[in-house]
Amino acid sequence: MPLPPYLFDLDGTLADTLPDIAASTNHVRAQHRLPPLDLATVRGFVGDGARTLLAKALAEVLPAGAAQQPALDAAFAAYCDHHTAQCVVHARLFPGVREHLQTLRTRGHALAVVTNKPERFAVPIVRHLGLGDLFGAIVGGDTVPLKKPDPAPLRHALSQLSGTAAGATMVGDGVQDLRAAKAAGLRTIACLFGYGDPARLRSEGADAYWRAFGIAE
Repeated sequence: MPLPPYLFDLDGTLADTLPDIAASTNHVRAQHRLPPLDLATVRGFVGDGARTLLAKALAEVLPAGAAQQPALDAAFAAYCDHHTAQCVVHARLFPGVREHLQTLRTRGHALAVVTNKPERFAVPIVRHLGLGDLFGAIVGGDTVPLKKPDPAPLRHALSQLSGTAAGATMVGDGVQDLRAAKAAGLRTIACLFGYGDPARLRSEGADAYWRAFGIAE
């Protein structure tokens, strides 16, 4: 009988992708004649997908009311154009990721990525990082109509793995990951080394906490 699957967030969990996210964000800001944001600021915007990130990064220039959505659409298009090449420039795995994933696969656990990053970037990043052979599914923020913290992306990943929520685990560095997992009935592991605020993760509550990838407190 197959062992329970593991689902993993991408940004801040499997890989440090922040420099590339910041580069594309600042590319869009430059188009609006805004100064670049530092990594710490962009880090605080990560977790709910690129459109939400851009809404925060361009807050001082986005128009109010009905004009805001078209402006955000244009910003998102510019971000995507830039990020197509940028998304794999600086992305790197956190220490121990590949070894831990290989161990899980060897033991018989199916693995999937469930991220709020658009699928068009998640797939090439996973391949660039050399993990494409380990995951049975890659679910992006636009693969299904809803993003985390809604449980729909997690359920979709489980269906792709032909698995159930019973015994499954979601590993992530954001409260979005924990909330989606709890709503889907999954066990949760919070990554304190990622982009999420450790205090918020502890306040949200998880079944386990990793101080480094695969290493519990």
